[in-house]
Formats: sequence, C-alpha cells, structure tokens
Amino acid sequence: MTNRLLAVAIACTMSASTPASSPAAPALRCALEAPAQAVAGGPVMLRFTVTNTGPGALQLLRWNTPFEGGWFAPLVAVTRDGQPLSWQGPVLKRGDPAADDYFRLEPGAARTAELDLALPVDLSRPGRYRVSPRLRLIDVFEASAAAPPRPRAAHAGTDLPCTAVEFTLTRP
Repeated sequence: MTNRLLAVAIACTMSASTPASSPAAPALRCALEAPAQAVAGGPVMLRFTVTNTGPGALQLLRWNTPFEGGWFAPLVAVTRDGQPLSWQGPVLKRGDPAADDYFRLEPGAARTAELDLALPVDLSRPGRYRVSPRLRLIDVFEASAAAPPRPRAAHAGTDLPCTAVEFTLTRP
C-alpha cells in the first residue's frame, strides 16, 4: 500500500511539473530581398519583411532584429564566392527592455525594414555574395496576454526562419 501511494504521489508531482504542451511558435513569416546586382564598394540595401499570419496581434521585441533601425547584432551570415566574411558591426548587451522597444503586429499585417549590408560587412570586392539571415526574436507574445515590457526572465524567444538571398557585386 505504501509503495502504491508513493507511486501515485510521484506521478502527480511529475504531471504537475511537466507542462501538458509547450506554447506554439507564433505564426510569423519572414522574407528577405536584395538587389540582383550592385557595384562593389557601394551600398547594398537588404529589405526584411515580417508578416503576422496568425489570428491575433503580437508584441515583438525589436532588439537584434532589422526593426531596431541599425546593425546592432550579426543578423546575417555572409559569404563571397563561398568563403565566409567576418562581421564588423557592433554587438550590444542590454538589461531589461522598455515598452517602446516592442512593436505590435496586427493579424495579417506586415512590417518592413531596410538596412545597408555594406555597414557591417566588407563589400569592397566583386564576386557572388550569399546572405543567410540568422534571426531570433528575443521576446514575442500575444498582445492580449500582457502589455510590454516584460522582464528578461519572462521572455519567450523563437527563431524566425527567413530565406537566403544572393547577389553579384561588379567592379566600379
């Protein structure tokens, strides 16, 4: 009898501490665009678009994304003729976010940001370039669940898959 009660107690404890299901990833779609060709040493504008394909509004923390307005993290991996290029941009460390570090994305809505890839990566040599996004949303949640900001301990991050793009840089 004691063994049976112990087994029931262990089973109850395990089921209480193990979530029945993990939260579903937010319904987001990402697209990346670049010009097919540009001049080496000049600007190369990348256009990132994220679309909320889900039924509800989302709050997204803009840190380490193109929506922050600059290159504050290595958001992409870049190769020239198959050889990896080094990141020359900044990488920031931060505390807890403020409410204005988030943006709201309504269902069916899209948000676009453009950044010049020539700022954090050496694009001075002609060749074939490939840009592979490495986007991870640090915090994203249903807008109806809470109002931003949320402390770092409550962040729920997710990878944001986005297609790679290729372009050619020619001699000036």
